[in-house]
Amino acid sequence: MKNGFAKTWPLVRLILRLDRIKMSLWLLGLSALIAITPWSIRDITEAEADTRGVAPEVVLAEQGQIVETNAAMVALSGPADALGTFGGRYAFEIGAFSLGIVGLMNILLVARHTRAEEESGRADLVRSAAVGAWSPIAAVTIAAVTANAVLALVTFGAFSADGIEPGRALLYGLSIAACGLSFGAIALIWAQVFEYSRAATAASMATLAMAYTIRAVGDVRNNWLSWLSPIGWAQKVNAFGDSNPWALVVSLAAIATFIAIAIGLVLKRDVGAGLIAQRPGPASASPGLASPMGLAWRLQRSGLLWWSLGVAFLGLVYGSVISAMDDFIEDNETMRDMLEAMGMDEEGLRDGFITMILTMTALVACAGVIQMALRARGEENGGRAEPILAGHVPRPSWLGSHLLVAFLAAPVLMLVSTLALYTADAMMVGQYTDLAGGLEAGLARVPAIWAIAGLGVFLYGLATRYSMGVWVVFAVSAVVFYFGGLLQLSESSLRVSPLSHITHLPADPQGMLALIVLTVIGLGSMAMGVGLFTRRDVGI
Repeated sequence: MKNGFAKTWPLVRLILRLDRIKMSLWLLGLSALIAITPWSIRDITEAEADTRGVAPEVVLAEQGQIVETNAAMVALSGPADALGTFGGRYAFEIGAFSLGIVGLMNILLVARHTRAEEESGRADLVRSAAVGAWSPIAAVTIAAVTANAVLALVTFGAFSADGIEPGRALLYGLSIAACGLSFGAIALIWAQVFEYSRAATAASMATLAMAYTIRAVGDVRNNWLSWLSPIGWAQKVNAFGDSNPWALVVSLAAIATFIAIAIGLVLKRDVGAGLIAQRPGPASASPGLASPMGLAWRLQRSGLLWWSLGVAFLGLVYGSVISAMDDFIEDNETMRDMLEAMGMDEEGLRDGFITMILTMTALVACAGVIQMALRARGEENGGRAEPILAGHVPRPSWLGSHLLVAFLAAPVLMLVSTLALYTADAMMVGQYTDLAGGLEAGLARVPAIWAIAGLGVFLYGLATRYSMGVWVVFAVSAVVFYFGGLLQLSESSLRVSPLSHITHLPADPQGMLALIVLTVIGLGSMAMGVGLFTRRDVGI
């Protein structure tokens, strides 16, 4: 098509202008994580080496031997390649989860400037000018390339400054960028398929979760499944061991293919429409939609279903590797000696692993609860709340119905994930092991989820634009959990996260005071949010 890419560069400048704050925050957070990893690990390793009077490489090799036979660690972080080198250890600590975060950044960037623009009607205004049919896709692709290039350069600079060979540092940085762009290109395809941004984003995130899981299974079994995941492609590059640049070529070829498919699909649909046509609704509404609660449930039920499937999937994957802890300890005399020195036994390691997985799942569930609690924000910004509130529906009833769904979703999601975790473990060992204790541990994390979501409701009550600040709290909680040890955070810094107060079960007893305080914070914040909402104008 002639001039199919007309006015691409003005659109690129517009995207960068609109996303200057969000993109900067994403890049600052990821860059800080990448940059601090070499400093932290080298500092810890060299300190231990000095204490023992051995070379740092000896410490790395010993730690690598422990990790490389641990299926649970491999499932969480990726293949244990080149752990005897500083570069390999850095890459393992950054791990598959960080690659997933990079993928998430790209998914949200693409969804925000493709499907969300069409859904809001702004794309119609843009396309009414002399803008090519493929220019929006080209513009968001260039913006994504720019963001990922920054991450690649930061990685190259941080690793090179640490003394890593520049060529290997650059190869690793490119693998991170290629992983992010792969998920961005996948999001471009989903943006053509679905009519609504929520569905397109959910499909992209489901693809990310599936890629992470397939990679985990493939790495644990050391088979070809890892090659089916963009995260697996990035880790197969193995920049610090026997490097495989062809894995990077696979990523680049896949990115080009995905973008070409997205460009081809653009011409098969109208602006604002998706390839999957929306079905017409019934001629008359069901009686349940006559109440605020019925409407809230109708709007939220599909989201609750998909989040439930997501946490169940995570539970099944990680539950299937719990039994690997037993085999690992049985076959590793060094690990048994270390556990005895720390006053732990095999059951202690197992419970510690379950504690970590349940907290990780609680973070995922928390994201779902926040999204459901802020569904009212989307209804308000979309102009759908005003006609309802202009009638006989009181504001507290309308907002409270959405909050009730979110409030109940927290225990539902934790029960589903815990049952999936213990069921997968039971399938591997032939029986359930302390299911009641596991359910108690899963439900113990619910008050922390309520506390974080409640803050979002409070901010929403102040003004719709403030409500997104809750994601900062969520991000801080995730960083504290995943990288608190790596960043050598103090105990007081770790306590900033609500989840840090209830990460004990099933490994250690849990005090009731923390649960009560967090519950009060969650319920109190929601109540204040509802009160503030009744006193402000709609749309503010």
